[in-house]
Amino acid sequence: MKPKVSIIILHYQVKSVLFNCLESLKRHQPKVSHEIIVVDNDEKKTLDKILKKKFPQIKYLKSPGNIGYGAGNNLGAKIAQGQYLFILNPDIIISPGSIDKLVSFLQSNKKATAVAPLLTNQKGKPYPFQGTSELTPIKAIFALSFINRLFPNNPLSRGYWLKPSSQGKPQPVETVPGSAFLIRKTAFKKVGQFDENMFLYFEENDLGNRLKNAGYQLYVLPQVKVIHHWAATTPDSPKIKKHFMKSRFYYFKKHYGRLWALIVEFFTRLSPAHLILTLVLLLATWLRFYRLPELMTFIGDQGRDYLAARDMLLTGQWALVGIPSSVPWLHQGPFFIWLIALAMKLGQFNPLAPAILTSTLGVLTVYLTYTLSRYWFSKPASLTASLIMATAPLAVIHSRLAYHISPIPLFSLLFIFSVYFWAKKQLQLFWPVLLWAILLQFELTTVPLILLIPLIYLRQKIKPTKKHLFSFILATTIPFLPKLIYDLTHGFKQTLGFVAWLGYRFLSFFGFSGRHTVSLTSLKQATATILTFFRRIIVGGNSRLDLTFIFIILLAVLWYGYKQRPTKKPWLKNLKLSSFILLTYILINLVALYFHQAPSEAYFPVFFPAWVLVTAWIVDSLKKPALMVLFILLSIYNVQYLVSHNFVSASYGPTLKQKLAVTKFIKLQTQDKPFKLINHPSNIHASHLDNYRYLLWWLGSPENPQAKKAYTIYDGPVANFTPPAGVTIYHFDNIKLIKHD
Repeated sequence: MKPKVSIIILHYQVKSVLFNCLESLKRHQPKVSHEIIVVDNDEKKTLDKILKKKFPQIKYLKSPGNIGYGAGNNLGAKIAQGQYLFILNPDIIISPGSIDKLVSFLQSNKKATAVAPLLTNQKGKPYPFQGTSELTPIKAIFALSFINRLFPNNPLSRGYWLKPSSQGKPQPVETVPGSAFLIRKTAFKKVGQFDENMFLYFEENDLGNRLKNAGYQLYVLPQVKVIHHWAATTPDSPKIKKHFMKSRFYYFKKHYGRLWALIVEFFTRLSPAHLILTLVLLLATWLRFYRLPELMTFIGDQGRDYLAARDMLLTGQWALVGIPSSVPWLHQGPFFIWLIALAMKLGQFNPLAPAILTSTLGVLTVYLTYTLSRYWFSKPASLTASLIMATAPLAVIHSRLAYHISPIPLFSLLFIFSVYFWAKKQLQLFWPVLLWAILLQFELTTVPLILLIPLIYLRQKIKPTKKHLFSFILATTIPFLPKLIYDLTHGFKQTLGFVAWLGYRFLSFFGFSGRHTVSLTSLKQATATILTFFRRIIVGGNSRLDLTFIFIILLAVLWYGYKQRPTKKPWLKNLKLSSFILLTYILINLVALYFHQAPSEAYFPVFFPAWVLVTAWIVDSLKKPALMVLFILLSIYNVQYLVSHNFVSASYGPTLKQKLAVTKFIKLQTQDKPFKLINHPSNIHASHLDNYRYLLWWLGSPENPQAKKAYTIYDGPVANFTPPAGVTIYHFDNIKLIKHD
């Protein structure tokens, strides 16, 4: 006789769970004629012998490999002889008479095609959600996303998740739980069985849709209960999550189209932390792009970079060095000129294009602040760090600046974590050294950061090898190639000369040179400058507020240090690797600032990631919600400050919009006749007017250094402005244009 029911059990690496299920079937054997088919999805087939020994009556079927839930059950259905198929997970324990009752229900209800028992835990309590209505995109957005966690009783979730009671009548559903259900074999075959494109999950939703569209009815039978050991066969792992998301996307794409599938993926992948991060990124984007065309800063040194990038594009000759540093014969690297040349190429030389590039890098820095800090800190602490990076006044202003220091926070952050991953043996030494050498191309004063590498060698007791030496030389040489090529015809000032200059400054600090030797006065001046810029990193414009925050931070660090004080080992040896790297990074940069003695604003972007990581460290270590609230209030204040001050630093002078007004006026005045620009006596830098020179060229009125007609543009403080005699002066918004006839 052919069996009435074919029980199909798919097995994958859960032998003990499977045997418990089979034992329950043996104990509570259905009265109805049946067969049991075990489909083995294991890559290594080791189940056959032991299964035949313990359960000789069972049909054993080998699959080609781990072919997935749907394909495995289809394989079992292919050889099944029963009128009904009972799809059963191995983590189910069958109760007495359960299968007979399900069969009886389908036999007495001809319109019913599939029926499932009620799934309970070991104590007999039903699981809250089983049996669903059709899974539409709108229901998925509300029932499968963070929205359901925030508002679990929303009407759409209640309409999707059905909650059958342990008593009551058979309940019609549109999807039966895939863990255990009985279905007519003819209907299963007619609608095309399980869709094998779904490896795991959502197969029952897809099958339910097709059964419903074919006019079939599905039920959950509350009177019939089986025990389900939840997740015994599918443990939580990245691989399982990947299958889940892939099947989810395929299901919605198949039934509702690609657009709805993408929308559902967006909402369902968005956790509360991701939602907050999205809001932080939107805030960071707004702060860096709002009114950028009119409020963008455009100083003379930027113009010097712009002119170099323009010439590189027009002549086809690559720039090998960047703008001069504070030591005029030493140049920065050419990387930033290359970056803005790319932006100019894409933006057709529009002066706004490089600022769009650096603002985008600023938003990327905020994102990476969260992503990378998650390796060190909790989600709340990492979100706090990303919020601080998004709103820190100098970080925002420098992102909008389009200057060679603008990318430094991004590469500093990457450098910090590359050192960490190298110390953890998850990255080669090549990468932190390469990132350091790249940082050095943007700003020469980042050279001391290399000291972090030997300090990690000492702390982690890493033994140097020839491979390490080769990696160091290679990683350093690659970013320095342009300067090396330049030095072939310029006396090696940019390479060997730079090394000699570093040695000179080091010796001068200890008395070698009267000009650069340290003194009590120079230390006081350096301290005052460092504090000034630190306060501008933390909070905008309010000296009492920024001092308050510095005081709170110091107290928090001291309190944490007191709580973590060791009993035997020195405190520094007790520091975690992440804390050691962060603390050492800060100290190296601070010492370097004192060696320089006259640090400028350009030397402080390396501290942006350090500051935000310190905030995350404090939040994570002290675990005080009040601290998070404090940092949120700080961010709110900084946003207000940036908006009220038009996103610019007062020291940077007039904005791009104001300077464009002046250059357009000059173009109108000259009517394409030759003219030149000359510096006001108060402007000591030769590049002071390079921004205006670039704008005039862009507008189609380049200056002619040989022309007799001349203009002086003065955009410094009004109190320092002394108008020359016998000239015409035009007044613009914070700019004086002096016409020399």
